[in-house]
Amino acid sequence: MIRRIFPIIAFFLAGSIAQAQVHGVDVEVNEGKLVPTVAQLQTLINPNDIVRDVLGWHLVDLKCNLSANPSATIAIPTQMSMLYANVQAAGARNFVTLAFNNTHCGQLSNSGGKTFPDTNALRAEFAAYAAAVVRQVPALAGVSLWNEMNGTFTGGYATTAERLTNYCLLANQVIGAIRAVDSKIPIAIGATVGAGIDTWFIGMFDTYGCMGKGDPTIWLDVHPYLSGMVVKAIRKTDFNEWNDSIANIRGDNISNPLIATEWGSSAAFRFLQANPNDNYITTFETKVSAHDKAWAALSWFPWKDDLKAPNSGLLDRSGTILTTFGLEYTAAFKQ
Repeated sequence: MIRRIFPIIAFFLAGSIAQAQVHGVDVEVNEGKLVPTVAQLQTLINPNDIVRDVLGWHLVDLKCNLSANPSATIAIPTQMSMLYANVQAAGARNFVTLAFNNTHCGQLSNSGGKTFPDTNALRAEFAAYAAAVVRQVPALAGVSLWNEMNGTFTGGYATTAERLTNYCLLANQVIGAIRAVDSKIPIAIGATVGAGIDTWFIGMFDTYGCMGKGDPTIWLDVHPYLSGMVVKAIRKTDFNEWNDSIANIRGDNISNPLIATEWGSSAAFRFLQANPNDNYITTFETKVSAHDKAWAALSWFPWKDDLKAPNSGLLDRSGTILTTFGLEYTAAFKQ
């Protein structure tokens, strides 16, 4: 039986700590991880929280003919369909990351690090795939476009200018296609990781032409993997670097809500190693999320320990016992 912890901190606090509207978990079923059961999900999350995964373009658009057939459906893999059904049964909502490439469309690789949908035909097909995801995935809370383009998944581009020029062309087409299906569903753009993200987002809107600046339904996709360690180059902690970046973003009138489609992971473990008697969840709230009121959601990565993340899940590898982070997380957020 899964061990449960009763909440000691309300989901929405009346005090000074800024709370996200919802929380959630990342499950990586698309990468072959097990589909969490309804019971496992309900142990970790509240009704209307999010469960985030990637629904790969190459997995669902096998004939590369969606843009020519707007009413065509995508073939969602069985495991992903099971995930979406379990999330819905748990009273939660699905959040889908759109990525990466599609060899069925003639691209050389499905990898996000090697290539990018950067022709008119590829952008149109990717946008049609995005629209189909919005039409077909049940209990959908929103989508995000790409993943960590300022980091690992560069699209094969050598410079920030190349990346953001092509990213904005794709983002604008995706936004238009999704808005034709649903005028209000949140779309997260930016695909960032790390603390120093201000020049990325400011450039994205002000220089490279991404639409949606100040739009409350266009969210900023961030991965704030922060551990409180000092960044030697700036002689500040990564918490401070993050808050400076967000202040600069807000100073540029970019009022869009933030969504952490990933947080926690090895950064949380590094914090715990350096501060064994501290609580990472409450420290993150105090030093990070409390400094900006426009958080839409925070999704913890990963939902349970595995070989790649042996010390940072909310449940242990068996999926039956709450880890140290799981205890902190449920105490802070579970209703």
